[in-house]
Amino acid sequence: MRLAYATTFNSQDVKKWSGTPYYMSQAFSQQNMEVSHISSLKRKLPPFFKLKQVCKKYLTGERDSPRFNTVAAAYYSKQVQQHLVDLTADIILAPQINPIAYLDCKQPIVLWTDSLYAALLGFYHAFAYHSPSSVKQGNSITLECLSRCRLAIFSSDWAAQSALQFYGTQREKVKVVPFGANIKHAPSFTEIRDIVKHRQQGIIKLLFLGKDWYRKGGDKVLAVAEALRQAGQAVELTLVGCYPPKNIAIPAYVKCLGFISKRTPEGERKISQLLRDSHFLFVPSRAEAYGIVFCEANAWGIPCLTTYVGGISTIVKDNLNGMTFSLDASAKEYCDYIINLMQHRIRYEEMALAAFNEYETRLNWQVATKTVKKLMKEVI
Repeated sequence: MRLAYATTFNSQDVKKWSGTPYYMSQAFSQQNMEVSHISSLKRKLPPFFKLKQVCKKYLTGERDSPRFNTVAAAYYSKQVQQHLVDLTADIILAPQINPIAYLDCKQPIVLWTDSLYAALLGFYHAFAYHSPSSVKQGNSITLECLSRCRLAIFSSDWAAQSALQFYGTQREKVKVVPFGANIKHAPSFTEIRDIVKHRQQGIIKLLFLGKDWYRKGGDKVLAVAEALRQAGQAVELTLVGCYPPKNIAIPAYVKCLGFISKRTPEGERKISQLLRDSHFLFVPSRAEAYGIVFCEANAWGIPCLTTYVGGISTIVKDNLNGMTFSLDASAKEYCDYIINLMQHRIRYEEMALAAFNEYETRLNWQVATKTVKKLMKEVI
């Protein structure tokens, strides 16, 4: 099967979108598919867009989004259409809406993404101040895309439901296939069993991985760690990706490592070691369309503690590979759950091995792309 893979940015750059398009396209190549990249597209906006954007921001506090602009989306799609003239492709796939929103071609079009515009409004802070014009255009672009797609594949049930409920997409074209972990290599089951067995006892090691302190729930993580200490538990909390606000006092049992790049051998080794040693990945997000980090934690046999929001529940299954809590769950609720599980070491180790099994059976790119390849074969 010959696949045209369309993105507005360079899809072969592992730095883009947390590496998801890179790992996705690489996995398709490993499925014996011929992948042609249509990427690094130019953006074209209406005349005086920037001036109008600045004026509106200062006059009304609203934001005109260049990402959700019909002129820009149409120009992206036009470029994809021009590239297709020189390619022999059986099917078009994009992890974004814009490159295919206005694409007219003879090949079937497939979208495989983690969210749709309407579901993001009021969910992510960046979408809270979109102007009425941007809201109208964002929904219009999304509708155009979904109407052209033969398949609309989503990484979570939450995203799939948004296609059905907000946009009235035909149920038969909507599918759910979780994204995989963005990692180069994962340990074997034998290695994971040994890693889990030798995780330190007598102390609870929590790992927070996230660039956005508030959205990822960093404040909740600190509160839970303190609750564990107050309950008489030895705790070690490691924060990676960002630092707490300067007005927050950091206890001695908290290590703040800041941003560690997985794109350097040193950074990759450091994060791998942290995952190997930690008992839980603890990221209680307030908003999360998916959460690749949970897949990556499961690859190291780490149960995840998080929230029941967005697409997270497609990854984390309660009492199987972790636990999801309500957004208003207290620190005591988290604390009680952690203590109860860690007091029964066998139960903890069973959950850790189940987490690895979830990675091996459904949360890796080889399984994901194999499933999508099968779905695409049915529409060619």
